[in-house]
Amino acid sequence: MRAGALAVAATLLASGLGLAEAQSSADLTLSLTVHGRTRVAYVHVPPRLDPAVPAAVVLGYHGGAGTAQGYIRHSQLFVKGERGGVVVVCPEGTLLPGSGEHRVWNSGPEYARAARDADDVAFTAALIDEIARRYPIDGKRVYATGFSNGGQMAYRLALELASRIAAIAPMSGGRLVDGPPSARAVPVLHIHGTADSLYPLAGGLGSHSIGRTPHVAILPMIADWAARNGDAAVAQVEAHSGWTRQAYVGPAPIELVLVEGLGHQIAGGEDDRLPGQALRDQPDAVALALEFFRAHPMR
Repeated sequence: MRAGALAVAATLLASGLGLAEAQSSADLTLSLTVHGRTRVAYVHVPPRLDPAVPAAVVLGYHGGAGTAQGYIRHSQLFVKGERGGVVVVCPEGTLLPGSGEHRVWNSGPEYARAARDADDVAFTAALIDEIARRYPIDGKRVYATGFSNGGQMAYRLALELASRIAAIAPMSGGRLVDGPPSARAVPVLHIHGTADSLYPLAGGLGSHSIGRTPHVAILPMIADWAARNGDAAVAQVEAHSGWTRQAYVGPAPIELVLVEGLGHQIAGGEDDRLPGQALRDQPDAVALALEFFRAHPMR
């Protein structure tokens, strides 16, 4: 249904992405025209990708007022994805007028105007199609992760593109769109900091929240998704030093990782206050996401 509205063109990025650790001749910038709008995504393919073995794909969505390049740097998703042998795709959201390079995802009603009603679900479907055209990928191992507004976007994909997204790993952003359960139950790993003052764990507005729309509370949202997926009503709690994992076991498991003292950041990612260093005493959120994805191909 979407195919007729999508015209796709892709070009090699001759200069690479400027990320020394993840640089290879396989790096691409994809330029796609979706419903008349030109959209861009950055792709990193492991240099030793075996063409005879279909690869997993991880789609990574930057935060609101952020950029794909910034997200790639802070999350280290290219580097960690390469180690895991997966193709990583980091798209750009819609440019916010007058904001320089800041971009946003149409992750739900409150972002539709800022994103100029961009159809980011169709954009994602087009990306998957183009990657599948170029590389031998496993259609049952296409995953989505994202930070903040990008995490919200991952939730939207789990609802509206469940036939193509095997599992999601949102970080520091909750579900905005709602409606009936999707065509298939989608496993979810949600990672959130207990000290997030932009997107509070308890919902509502925090001291650093942007906008006036209260955020959804995370714990009841997770419990609701577990119920939708037919999972156990009570979570199994696994305690670690500095963080806990709440796992709702079932046909499409839901896991909530709570990181003690973490603000609105990617746990284990680069911190602008400590350039080049991982945040100390925290789990590696991206590593947890990749591990979760490996365990949950589409069934």
